[in-house]
Amino acid sequence: LLKPLLHTWSLSVEEQFYLIFPIITLFFLKYLKNKIIYAVLIGFFFSLIYAHWNAFQNPALNFYILFSRGWELLAGSFLALLEKKYDRNLNYKFLNIVLPTIGLACICYGLFLYNDQMPLPSFYSLNIVFGVCAIIWFSNKNNFLTKVLSSRFFVGTGLISYSLYLWHYPLFSFTRIAGFDPSSIDIFLILLIITIFLSILTFFFIEKPFRKIHFISLKYFILIISIIFITLICLSCYVL
Repeated sequence: LLKPLLHTWSLSVEEQFYLIFPIITLFFLKYLKNKIIYAVLIGFFFSLIYAHWNAFQNPALNFYILFSRGWELLAGSFLALLEKKYDRNLNYKFLNIVLPTIGLACICYGLFLYNDQMPLPSFYSLNIVFGVCAIIWFSNKNNFLTKVLSSRFFVGTGLISYSLYLWHYPLFSFTRIAGFDPSSIDIFLILLIITIFLSILTFFFIEKPFRKIHFISLKYFILIISIIFITLICLSCYVL
């Protein structure tokens, strides 16, 4: 709770996955084109079993490494491959209503009843991943849950969610370091407002402009990155 950048572990795991998975995919597309979906399933199960085993052997290592988190990411890869191969049939009205609802219940169960003492990721994480997959796969634009999740509030929250994730942890962490208690309702609300405000600014003035191809020339981009890198190195040396 006192390490302001600890939350960047998840970004590290994602980047590792984004670097490794495309290479594996290219290999299978070239030599075993019709087998990649099976490779994803095998990777999913091995990663899940390893995560459950390691959750009781080395919980800290298990929480942070790609081998234990791979199955959560591969679940999404499986859905993407499944849709590409078979396409979705969304005409099952009963399933389109029931399964997204069950999925939402699974996510809420984890949100409200899980705690930091539980061995995660492990088999205990399955219901949350299943819940997300059920909503993605079976949601239909005409059902109530999809309309709620497609509302301006949820879409807007989704747009700034990456910035929310990046900002919230340092703000709460530095507040604790400064000697204040973020669980206090007034401090919590102030931090929440600051987090949302900074996230909106980040989204409009950093995320959106960077999506434009000609936002900044390559030489200036390299210059800025170099300055930031050197600054961080200098600060790190000073702190040490």
